[in-house]
Amino acid sequence: MVACENNHLDTVKYLLRAGASICHKDIMGFTCLHLAAKLGHYDMIHYLLSRASKYINCQDDGGWTPITWAIEYKHKEIVNLLLSRGSDVNIRDKYVSKSTEHKRLAGA
Repeated sequence: MVACENNHLDTVKYLLRAGASICHKDIMGFTCLHLAAKLGHYDMIHYLLSRASKYINCQDDGGWTPITWAIEYKHKEIVNLLLSRGSDVNIRDKYVSKSTEHKRLAGA
């Protein structure tokens, strides 16, 4: 998680080859994909999706998906990448549905 958060792609690749779980969640339910989307790490997102695209709509403890975080922090390139890989902007979080705003920001 720390390697992903700090955008150390080579370290993430090494850890995954050594058996680390790509779908591991931290105390807030974040996966590496959530962190990379939130922090704007495009190359990290691209790599993680190449290894585990089935987690693209994984929700954290608040119900946010990676695209929700990318939209929240206005990482348009990451939003576009996630959309092109099948991310669903209609998934509702646990508190308030923001799907209309997300569609607008994502250009959907």
